[in-house]
Amino acid sequence: MESIKHSIQDLTEHFNTRMAEFQKSLQSPIPAMSPNSNIAAQFNAFRIFVLSALEGLQMQVELLSKQYNQLEMRSRRKMLLLHGVSEDKKENLPLVVSNVVSGHLKVPEFTIDKLSRCQRLGHSSRDKPRRILVKFRDVMLRNKIWYSKTSLKNTGVTLSEFLTKERHDLFMAARQKYGVSKCWTKDGVIVVTGSDGKRHRIVTTAEVNAINRTPNDIPLATNSAAVAAAGTSSTDSNPKSANSTLAIRSKRTIKK
Repeated sequence: MESIKHSIQDLTEHFNTRMAEFQKSLQSPIPAMSPNSNIAAQFNAFRIFVLSALEGLQMQVELLSKQYNQLEMRSRRKMLLLHGVSEDKKENLPLVVSNVVSGHLKVPEFTIDKLSRCQRLGHSSRDKPRRILVKFRDVMLRNKIWYSKTSLKNTGVTLSEFLTKERHDLFMAARQKYGVSKCWTKDGVIVVTGSDGKRHRIVTTAEVNAINRTPNDIPLATNSAAVAAAGTSSTDSNPKSANSTLAIRSKRTIKK
């Protein structure tokens, strides 16, 4: 976080300084586009610098967001969400959860004292019961209950992992793109089965879009700053040197 703050501060100071210089140059008696003025070249170099800085800053933000999600999911590793359990105003939630687990899931070592916390999430509604957040004291017991969730089939009750909003949105996007049967979660990570039959563990949108892509689908130029720099160097270069370079390259490719 501190590195991002410093990057933003340095970028802001440099931006303000350079823009003040450009403004001063534009107000000078020498026209900005005259042969004696290099304002255009300076501005183009400054634009390339800003694009590079913004790209680096975006990468830092994405990395920070990824690390935050990993830490948040780790704090939820003992939690599960229980859906479809009827709701009552005077209900005893630990007892309700215990009845569901004991009645449908094959986990004999489970007892009500193994629960750390139970609570309904969201606002009450007449349309459907609210989901129940269940936190277990032991992560091993949580995993046993999670892996026995297939016993809940055709009961109207389902289990899901307690994902962060970013992971949940990513999971929904993956299911919409690749199908419900090919997407699931494990330890807070989305798993997708690709068309090649391989399983892909994804935690970012870029990883979702990369599944089933071939090398021909990947663009050759992905760095906007590099592209701009390449364009600038080609326009500012000496035509004679450029022609000689092309001539050398063409000679290398001639086959007799």
